[in-house]
Amino acid sequence: MIPSCIIGQQLVAAAKIDLLIAILSQLPTASLLPLVGVSHRFYAATLRILKQRLHDALTRPDQRLMLECYHPAEKLTTPYLFCNYLRTDSFAGMEAAAEGHPPPPEEVGAGLRGIYSHFRPVEHDGSQGQQPRSRRARPPVRPSAPGTLAERPAVDVYLDGDESFAQLCATTNLVRLSARPGLFRGHVNVGDGVVRVWREWLVEQAQAQAQGQTPEAKGEVGVLWADAARDVGLRFRVAEQDVRDQHPVLVGSGETLPAAYRLEFDELLVRSSALLVGAEKAAAQAAQAGAAVSATAADAEGKAIVLASF
Repeated sequence: MIPSCIIGQQLVAAAKIDLLIAILSQLPTASLLPLVGVSHRFYAATLRILKQRLHDALTRPDQRLMLECYHPAEKLTTPYLFCNYLRTDSFAGMEAAAEGHPPPPEEVGAGLRGIYSHFRPVEHDGSQGQQPRSRRARPPVRPSAPGTLAERPAVDVYLDGDESFAQLCATTNLVRLSARPGLFRGHVNVGDGVVRVWREWLVEQAQAQAQGQTPEAKGEVGVLWADAARDVGLRFRVAEQDVRDQHPVLVGSGETLPAAYRLEFDELLVRSSALLVGAEKAAAQAAQAGAAVSATAADAEGKAIVLASF
């Protein structure tokens, strides 16, 4: 039987944590991190706050993560994709540290930067049925039979014989939905960068897919990063396209031939801390918009009263 004094100490400790969470919850995420090294209670309270904020950001019914991934020349014609939430990397290692001596703030920051939220890009109603975009107009290409992929949003990449890579612009936004489809009440940019897709990587991925060797989505394996900070990354399923009709009749020894690949969106990775900062900006943006609407309504009401009095 556990002594009553120990139970009382545990209740007091739990009450202190709850009180600390109530106080620290008033601070933005950027202000919380420097406090984690104060004590193990601050460390535990901070983790609980961050996990709850991340959960709230990912489960808001009127908030979605939106991806735009396109060739530089097709910014205005490529439809955006909504991203369905899949999972978030485990906080287990950081929570275990809360039971003992918390690590210094720089290590906590590094640990948080290693946690990503994972999403599956999907077509929205307005883009369903549209064909994958390609960098330039060309005859239709046919996927090789062994590498045929299931229907998912995709982008086509075409490489001339003298090209070693292709580039895709990748923009990720956190948007607030409105009652009218296609219109948003607000948006906050989470990431904006360029994905460089190398010919050698495409060959390796297409061969693995054709042999039925689907790589396991674990860690950073197979991820193409859109920025140097590695805040946003993409995983693709790759299939080679049949462009033999575009090959020259005579080919020199060692000459590289044109090639085409279809890249299907498999997963979007967003650093959880970047997502939290974006969610806080979106909340502040919504609060400002609400205050502006209230001020406008109050001003209109005041004018109406003056006119009626006159």
